[in-house]
Amino acid sequence: MSPIRRRQFLLSAGAVLLAPGARAQQPGRTYRIGMAWIADAATVRSYQDAFLAGLRELGFAQGRNLVFDVRNCDGDQSKLPGFIDELIALKPDLLAGIEQVAQVMHRKTSRIPIVLTFSNDPVAAGLVKNLARPGTNVTGMAALSPLIMAKQAEMMAEFRPRLRTIAILLDPGVPAAAEFEREVQATALVKGARAVAYYVKDKAALEQAFVELERSRPDALLGSGGSGMLYGFRRLIAENSLRLRIPVSGGLPGHPEAGFLFSYGVKSHDMFHRAASHEARILNGANPADLPVEQASKFELVVNLTTAKALGLTIPPSILLRADRVIE
Repeated sequence: MSPIRRRQFLLSAGAVLLAPGARAQQPGRTYRIGMAWIADAATVRSYQDAFLAGLRELGFAQGRNLVFDVRNCDGDQSKLPGFIDELIALKPDLLAGIEQVAQVMHRKTSRIPIVLTFSNDPVAAGLVKNLARPGTNVTGMAALSPLIMAKQAEMMAEFRPRLRTIAILLDPGVPAAAEFEREVQATALVKGARAVAYYVKDKAALEQAFVELERSRPDALLGSGGSGMLYGFRRLIAENSLRLRIPVSGGLPGHPEAGFLFSYGVKSHDMFHRAASHEARILNGANPADLPVEQASKFELVVNLTTAKALGLTIPPSILLRADRVIE
């Protein structure tokens, strides 16, 4: 991430999301929101619940003044354009989704407001002109994901002091994927290691990546890549990594819950909850072009002790002291 981009993220973190001339909520009116997911409904339920809870707290509730339409691709991204066409046909007041979903939405409409519930880098994704003043029909939440993955590489070096090779799973559909790779390579170099990226676009490519990983046997694997698709396959990644005895990290608590060694990243449920404030402002009349993208500021570290024991690893005291949660 360039120094300019880093400053944009930091500046946006303190931006106040207010818009002049916003209308008040119209009494008796029912609003409509469309949301799409790459993953299956069970995988994303807790994040969707956090989002809807945030809306309820701000006066928008299903069954009262809100109709909520949702589509799930169950890991098959080819379904996404058709699902978004369906949502647009319902004439929603706004649309919502993670970065990859919002990209498809943005290509299909410049009229309906779009709220990012999670984005690695909305500028790199071509969704906004800058973080302080988006200038498009898109606004919402962003994370310092490339820097977070570099931090995961640093933590891996604490688990494995003789770290020599770090493998990275990346989704070519993620706009910041190349930036993820660069940041991890730079961190690996400082640690005297090298980073090798495996770009996977679907389940078949992921399975092939593990065939290659079985041959190369890296010391560690970074297995999230800021990708909704990879998150949907987190159990498959965890099972294969354990089979090959390769410690793997992710960016969400759902990763160690699925068997990853640890996760480090933004408090994702908080991001979805906070994204509701953008939705509420827009439903109350604000223009998304004027609403600053908000950078997540809360982070969490979750460690899976059972996985560590299965890999024969001792959790370093420095990691335990920082852990927000340890799964036993």
